[in-house]
Amino acid sequence: MQPAIDLARVAAALESTPTVAYSAPHDYPHAASMFSRSPGARRERFTAPAMRLYAHIPFCNYACSFCCYAKHVGAGEAEMRRYVQALKTELEWVPQGTPLSQLFVGGGTPTALPAELLDEVLAAINDRMPRAGDHVHTVEASPESITDPHLAVLRARGIGRISMGIQSLQDGVLDAVRRTHGTRVAVDACRRIVDAGFILNIDLMYGLPGETEQGFRDDFELLAANGVHAVTAYSLRLNEFTPVSRQLAEAERFSLPRLVRWRAFIRDLATELGYTQTRWHTFKRLDGIAARHERLPTSGDDLRGYQFGIGLSARSSLGHTVYRNHRGRTTYVQRVEAGESPVEELIRLGPADLQTMFIARTLGDGQRLRVDDYGRTFGTSLFDDHGGTIARLRDGGLLDSDASSVGLTETGKLAYDLVTLAFYPQPAKDWLLGRLGSYQVA
Repeated sequence: MQPAIDLARVAAALESTPTVAYSAPHDYPHAASMFSRSPGARRERFTAPAMRLYAHIPFCNYACSFCCYAKHVGAGEAEMRRYVQALKTELEWVPQGTPLSQLFVGGGTPTALPAELLDEVLAAINDRMPRAGDHVHTVEASPESITDPHLAVLRARGIGRISMGIQSLQDGVLDAVRRTHGTRVAVDACRRIVDAGFILNIDLMYGLPGETEQGFRDDFELLAANGVHAVTAYSLRLNEFTPVSRQLAEAERFSLPRLVRWRAFIRDLATELGYTQTRWHTFKRLDGIAARHERLPTSGDDLRGYQFGIGLSARSSLGHTVYRNHRGRTTYVQRVEAGESPVEELIRLGPADLQTMFIARTLGDGQRLRVDDYGRTFGTSLFDDHGGTIARLRDGGLLDSDASSVGLTETGKLAYDLVTLAFYPQPAKDWLLGRLGSYQVA
């Protein structure tokens, strides 16, 4: 039995820490997207033994009210073809023959593309970037859009994992967030994907309007019974791009007690159903093919990035700069067609940013933070740089530490994102608190 949590002590340790961000806080600096406008900026050439690639497909069949990603609903095939050609043109920035360590195709909904157009995108990537190693590559999908021809394309192009957003199987919850698939469509899609031999990850979201723990249990149990290999459980993230924020009753808005209760419930439920918590929000069946999937890093030990992104709103982490493409489909396509850079914004990472990245990608992603590793990377002492934050979080029961390492306690694991946010540079904290103040949880 887990010991009782002193929430007042936890809250005191997290005072003045933002409680929301634009993405998972271990994804710094994207979670505090303090980009500076730099239209048409040229991305620096950066070589690495292999590159990661992200491709953004913005098309969707409908717009979910919780989604904050760049998307386009209702596009015709001509628009899709023009966009696919722009993706292929932008991909030419990557030198021919550059090894590909890992591919992730997201959106939007990649399977909203007709199968032949998705095949065109994947073929262009395969032709330009030979695979390095036997790492697992992922394409996102939705239950109502993935077809048997899509599965055939993905298999032929070397995709090993499908990540499918379901969020809920409860009709009332789905209606509230404007999703049109139901239980039958979602379960049928799961069975077809599993039977086709892919690793299947399902996204579930907690904190949606009308959602209950019993409903979440029913969903997880049904997915487990239908062979789902992994479940990623997200808390609802609120910002100016998510209309669902206006639908939530006060009792549905997350407070610290609600957040901790939900996460403890999901952790215990996943264990009961035979899933192992591999990252803070990811639960896998490690006795099968899911164990093959490992998310590769986007930067080296020197924190110089080697991920390239193609498509509208896509981000490239190259060296110590993060570039983000224009969010608008028309502008993105026109710039690429004109031979211009589609970049609209960038962040140049300074020493404080790099320290935060290091902490967020170790402590914030489920690993102990080794004092010697930090010292070798930055030439300074972890406790000199962040001793005050470590002491405050330790006093709050969220961290344990000794002379060699710092790690999350069992309580800290239930507030992992807030602990990570506590290490953000003060300008990033202030920006988040000001930008998202109206969406803060109590």
